[in-house]
Amino acid sequence: MFTSQVKIMLYVNNVSESSEFWQSIGFVELERDAVDGTLVVEIAPSADSSAKIVLYELAFIQKHSPEVAGNTPSLMFFSEDITKLYKKMKEAHVTVGEIVQLPGGELVFNFSDNDGNYFAVSGE
Repeated sequence: MFTSQVKIMLYVNNVSESSEFWQSIGFVELERDAVDGTLVVEIAPSADSSAKIVLYELAFIQKHSPEVAGNTPSLMFFSEDITKLYKKMKEAHVTVGEIVQLPGGELVFNFSDNDGNYFAVSGE
């Protein structure tokens, strides 16, 4: 049976730089290890989050598992105060799109990480 814990693998050009990027917008670094000669870092929105992102070097994955290295996952994050998060990300010089209000009243915007991958945030 599956558990409620989820880990998403994100393949990036530079694990240390990507970890710094995610920490600049409020994520925490949970673990940092060397695996088969490459750096692997686990990050999460909070220390007790059941959803985690594991950062792997793209070049390492292309060499050892090229069949999975081509796509960035489409992730949607959620925020209880989307306007505050939006302002924090802009202050951190993150590339963000405009906040859009959906027909149901929910707000959403997108942002890109230091590798140019786009993600979305939804909330109130």
